[in-house]
Amino acid sequence: MIIKIECKIIGDFTITDNCQIKYHPYEIEINFNETNQKFYISLLKKITNYSNLLPKLEIAENDERTIKFPSQVFLKEEIELLQHIESFGALDKEIYNIEWDNLSIEWLPETEQEEKELTIKKHSYTLSFKGKKEIIDKDWLFYTIIHKRRLNHLTLPLSFFRIGLKYYKSFQYQEAFLNFYLMLEGIFGNNKFKNEHIKSEFQKSQVLSKAILRLLDQLKKSDLKHYGWFSEMCAKYHKEASVDGAIHILVEQRGNLSHFSNINPKKHKNPFRNKDFDSLAFITLMICKYVSIDLRLEPFRG
Repeated sequence: MIIKIECKIIGDFTITDNCQIKYHPYEIEINFNETNQKFYISLLKKITNYSNLLPKLEIAENDERTIKFPSQVFLKEEIELLQHIESFGALDKEIYNIEWDNLSIEWLPETEQEEKELTIKKHSYTLSFKGKKEIIDKDWLFYTIIHKRRLNHLTLPLSFFRIGLKYYKSFQYQEAFLNFYLMLEGIFGNNKFKNEHIKSEFQKSQVLSKAILRLLDQLKKSDLKHYGWFSEMCAKYHKEASVDGAIHILVEQRGNLSHFSNINPKKHKNPFRNKDFDSLAFITLMICKYVSIDLRLEPFRG
């Protein structure tokens, strides 16, 4: 059985007619899709023991049928190879991105027996946000403009939220968190930047504390995944799952993600580990949202 792994490759480059090599056990090719005008990179590899890697059809007692897909763990070597090409391609050939986190897997049978074992031949692992689109109407536009004078002081801090949200929707969670953090730092940091000093400034803010409490209450009731992550991080830092614990995590993680060490890449910023920072980015995003609600109302209070 042959497995074909393919994903989009983005950058400011073109390719020769025959951009294909053999690197045992792979055949690697970069090609141009005339239909959608995109470049793709593919890895082909022969697999002998493939049974546990194939999608499986499962039939429940009520005859309901579902397809169970295997974990991406078995693609670790292939993903590392794509990451290697991506990093050196940026340096040498202006490759901006290889979408190794949005890839397709195609099984190419070599015998009739292998053909019979396939439930489906091709499937994709795709990251995407699903949700209803926000609607912009004339009332929102009118009230946004008419209150500009009272709320203009928030325009620059909210620009960091905007950048963070763009990264978040692109699953770039580390960059998202850092920009959400900059919004909070600019509003509540009082021009302090050392860890202990900025923790102290954050703790003084009733607006920030109220936003964190509101979020923690919401997470406990409806989002055990992110609250579980938060509780684990508090335990790691020997802090209670509280406002002070949240502030400590934000500041310490900002410090960690502002540095890189090839000796200890797991502790610091690592572009290949974005999924590990999903909860950190989500929690900081929501704190920024709750803070913004309060700050937008503040000029209108008596």
